[in-house]
Amino acid sequence: MKKPGIMILGIGNLLCRDDGIGVRIAVEMQGIDKYSGIRIVDGGSSPDLFSLLDDDIDKLIIVDALRGSGLPGDIYRLHLQEENIADGPAASLHGMGVLDSLKLMKQLGQQPPRVTVIGIEPADVSHGLELSPIIESMVPAIIGAVESEIGRPD
Repeated sequence: MKKPGIMILGIGNLLCRDDGIGVRIAVEMQGIDKYSGIRIVDGGSSPDLFSLLDDDIDKLIIVDALRGSGLPGDIYRLHLQEENIADGPAASLHGMGVLDSLKLMKQLGQQPPRVTVIGIEPADVSHGLELSPIIESMVPAIIGAVESEIGRPD
């Protein structure tokens, strides 16, 4: 039996404080040995999913700042299934680029079977290189949420 291929895709703009949280999580996880069998990608602010994904990826976990109705630091888990991809998290700070790619991949039969977004409510997306203190303090919890998603059988 083939081991499922997992990709963690961190998205964000490191020049806009908390907007860079997805990239920060990807970079931190790349340096941890227990994730060596997982493809972890710094997708920047507008990743090209068509060039990043291949048939070996069964589970895509996207980590990104996401404006919801919560408090700064809240962690959201959005499981995008074929039936609800059109209703996905349109509140991403990167517009519709990633969702548009996923929708097109679905139409072409190329979307990974399981796609989950781990979204983090930002506190500050102004210009700057550092995460806000609240989001910085949430980094271990966010990595924990990604770990939970890795192990989730779906």
